[in-house]
Amino acid sequence: MNKSWFPRALWGVVIVGPLLLCAHAGWAVPQRGITEPVQGADREVIRLIAASLASPQADVRQAALEWLARDAGADDERLIPAVFHLLRDKKAGVRNQALANLGWIYERHPSKRSGRRALLAIEKALANPADHAAALVAVDLVRGSAERGEYDENKGGAPRERLLSNPGIQKLVASLLTSRESSLRPELLQVVESSGLLQSLPAVVEAVGEALRDDDLTVRSNATDLLIAIGLKGTPAARAKAHPLLVAALQEGDPNVQLRISRALQLPIPPRKAAPPVLSMSGEKVSASDLPFDFNFFTAFVQPLFAKKYGGEACVDCHTPQANTTGKFRVLAPRADGHFALEESRVNFVSVLAVVDRENVEKSKLLLKPLDPRASEGKLHGETHDGGVSWSNQFDPDFRLVDGWLKGAKLEIPPQSQLDFAYFVEHVEPIFSTPGPDGFACINCHSTHAILHLESPETREGSFSIEQIANNYQSAHRVIDEAAPGNSFIVRKPTSPREGADGLAHAGGIRWTDKKESWQYRSLITWIGKRNLDAQ
Repeated sequence: MNKSWFPRALWGVVIVGPLLLCAHAGWAVPQRGITEPVQGADREVIRLIAASLASPQADVRQAALEWLARDAGADDERLIPAVFHLLRDKKAGVRNQALANLGWIYERHPSKRSGRRALLAIEKALANPADHAAALVAVDLVRGSAERGEYDENKGGAPRERLLSNPGIQKLVASLLTSRESSLRPELLQVVESSGLLQSLPAVVEAVGEALRDDDLTVRSNATDLLIAIGLKGTPAARAKAHPLLVAALQEGDPNVQLRISRALQLPIPPRKAAPPVLSMSGEKVSASDLPFDFNFFTAFVQPLFAKKYGGEACVDCHTPQANTTGKFRVLAPRADGHFALEESRVNFVSVLAVVDRENVEKSKLLLKPLDPRASEGKLHGETHDGGVSWSNQFDPDFRLVDGWLKGAKLEIPPQSQLDFAYFVEHVEPIFSTPGPDGFACINCHSTHAILHLESPETREGSFSIEQIANNYQSAHRVIDEAAPGNSFIVRKPTSPREGADGLAHAGGIRWTDKKESWQYRSLITWIGKRNLDAQ
């Protein structure tokens, strides 16, 4: 075996002694083919790899592991103990690259102790959401991807033993897809999409059906498309499992899911079931589904204004059943921690109708009572209000939120998943528009991104439209992990280099030089812990 690969594989790191003798240029890193026959490994090469795996330099250890994961010809049983030892390395990049080697160890020795140990370590990484980077490495092993330089199950003949053929791995994939708390659903859906074996398993098909109810629109859409493909082209058993799941989602799924299923199955979308009526504070029974206003937008942006202090007073100081004030406007007060609960929110949602003019929303008392009657800007003027003036004119951000809601603004995020909006505006939105070390801000690049899609202010003064505010707030929710805030992409990406040693790269590079000690990181971690509604 030619040894000229080594210095190139170590990314130019200078290695003392015999490694310098291996320097030759022009070699590309080979891709692992798991079924390639193992040639007798050169003793000197094995010695050099072993020495590098024991190097005090993390970059050297990691580079040697990366090469070992890529090149089937470098495999040698004598190196396996070192790989397992590096699973406990202090550096996350080294640990994850050691994990990336467990695929070939299991494939080559499925019945040996080393193979069983490798399988257990892969399962442990998959089942541990607290270490998201390691879990992603394990997902790539399960997928058999060559993208990061592991092994490629599609090269050569199919191996006798594959991770996807293991019942324990299959059960774990199904379990993680079923769990609403799993942060691996997007990646695991891709695994199932590329695996005919997984698609043939009824338990996995049922787990994909659970993802139809995910909070993230992208996950729901991908799960729908995958289930449709299984329902149309899968095995008879898989089709039998997929079809009722699709029909059920057509009956009660969100409009995007319903539309996809309707087109694929050529079935009409049934009329929406009327929601149970809610008793408003005025004693009127109202079904929320009969209203043209969005409940998600209300709970995130409008309802918090009822508890906001304006000149020392809040709406809930007077407009609750316990108060003795007159007038139609009555809402339930938030709980002791200042947050509303979901059921209270449903009542408040229908109760505000008492001060909404559905024929002409700009004449609604919900808008005009808090507005200054002497407003010098804009065409609207408020009405006399015992509680005083809350908004100086119709351009006040809070006025615009309520006005936007009354005019049909919508939000994708359900109430149970919403984070505190006021904190977002004050502490998170500025992060997106603050230039990094290179002079560019997040919004300069992410205006073209699909997942974290950020809108720039519509004016030079930095003012955002209602649509832009809702978009940025909504987009930020797509890249958070409430179960493990530190694993959220919204904090991991800006602290990752352009080429991530831990398996995560960020095209914009490191944005916060102080990383986890930066005010940006701390603000985002705090925000992820601030739920909008009180837990029930």
